Amino acid sequence: MKRLLIVLALLALALPVVASGKIVTLGEADPALPTSKCPNDPCLAAYQMTGYQEVADNSKRRPYLIRRNGQIIAFTVKLGKLTQEQIDFFDGRFDTPASVRISILRKGRRKPRLHDHRMVAQSEIFSVEDHFGTAPTFVLDEPLAVKRGNIVALTVPTWAPVLASEQKRSEFWRSSRSRDNCGTAEENAPPSAHTKVGSLRDWRCSYRGERLLYTATYVPANRRTEPAEAGTSGAVPRPR
Repeated sequence: MKRLLIVLALLALALPVVASGKIVTLGEADPALPTSKCPNDPCLAAYQMTGYQEVADNSKRRPYLIRRNGQIIAFTVKLGKLTQEQIDFFDGRFDTPASVRISILRKGRRKPRLHDHRMVAQSEIFSVEDHFGTAPTFVLDEPLAVKRGNIVALTVPTWAPVLASEQKRSEFWRSSRSRDNCGTAEENAPPSAHTKVGSLRDWRCSYRGERLLYTATYVPANRRTEPAEAGTSGAVPRPR
């Protein structure tokens, strides 16, 4: 019921955009997104990067791929619940406040450009420091236009507890980090958020057994149909 109310509220806020009334939640899982282990170990946070889930076990393959032109009107992040000590630790390492934004990418399709990602558009930045342990939905001031083949990614300018660990090995997400700068448990990756619209970056890092915890609210464009000629039913004759 709560989910339905959120959807209806989004439709009302985006009424000029949602002419058809149809919305799709990209990244939605069945039955639900996994949960961050915070405040327990391992408590992971995404930091200073742009990323998207390529494969998720309980969702369709490439769950953030746009399959029809449309618009992104909102997004939701599922945040881990942290202790004050954990918050202070991440603030000290990756700056404050914890924050996120949604980004639209165009990916290279053929070798040797398969790792190329161009930043097409991005939303304003939203602070999440008052929402730990919840799943806030952020409605964009201006919807982001998307085209077929685009990818909807999450950018974390500072840090945010939006990672679920200990998932199946087949699940993985990609990040904007360059080769040899993926980071390890002992050494953090350098800041690598992909933020300049129009810029092209070579993404070389993937992380298996983890899930990025976000969804995007997408409004596909109406399909164009040609009216049937006068005096016909519009049916297509078939030879027998």
